[in-house]
Amino acid sequence: MKSILIRVPFKNIKCRLNHSTNSDVYPYLWEINIPILPAFSLGYFSVQTGALSNVSNEEGRMEGNKIIIAAEYQLMRHVDSLLIALHYHGIKDYSLLFPWVKNNSLRKRLGNFYEEAEKNFEQGAWLSFALLCGAVFEGMLHAKLNPPENGRTFEDMTSDAFAKGILNKAQHDIMKKVRKSKNLVHPNMINIPYVTRRDAMDIRVTLDKLIKNFSGLK
Repeated sequence: MKSILIRVPFKNIKCRLNHSTNSDVYPYLWEINIPILPAFSLGYFSVQTGALSNVSNEEGRMEGNKIIIAAEYQLMRHVDSLLIALHYHGIKDYSLLFPWVKNNSLRKRLGNFYEEAEKNFEQGAWLSFALLCGAVFEGMLHAKLNPPENGRTFEDMTSDAFAKGILNKAQHDIMKKVRKSKNLVHPNMINIPYVTRRDAMDIRVTLDKLIKNFSGLK
């Protein structure tokens, strides 16, 4: 079973009165909106509500893109976020990792790229993994920046996204490294360093972080 940690901001959380049979014990319901939640084949989850406080499946349920928790107290605005741990068997539909992408065809294609990239990652095929991640990065930036139909290069979009604060410097540098990895397929580029395990790990962390960030999560 795999796990992912997600920090959900307060704006994604609603608190309402609980009108069900257990309302005497749990007078409130928290609705935690996680846009990428439907992508996961969820085994169980836990929600950290404080330094020593956790809520698990026993007090909550999943409905669509929401986790709904029966709670003893109202969630206050001074709580800026909740930390959610999802423990899952796998991804049911990879396109659901990109709910913010409005173009349906692009969203499905990004899901195809990510699924194949994950298979290459698990097999240690680092170059193939990097190339497919480059395709995911480029598609995500295209959807985020909405460039003209005649298009802009991957390099143009990474620079633009960095200038606009969509990417930080570390993320920009990873994309630059991924972009350069495409040159490894040319025979006159044999002196360029190959994609390493360390590179692949950094790329994977960056990709998974951006998937959460672009969906309004952390």
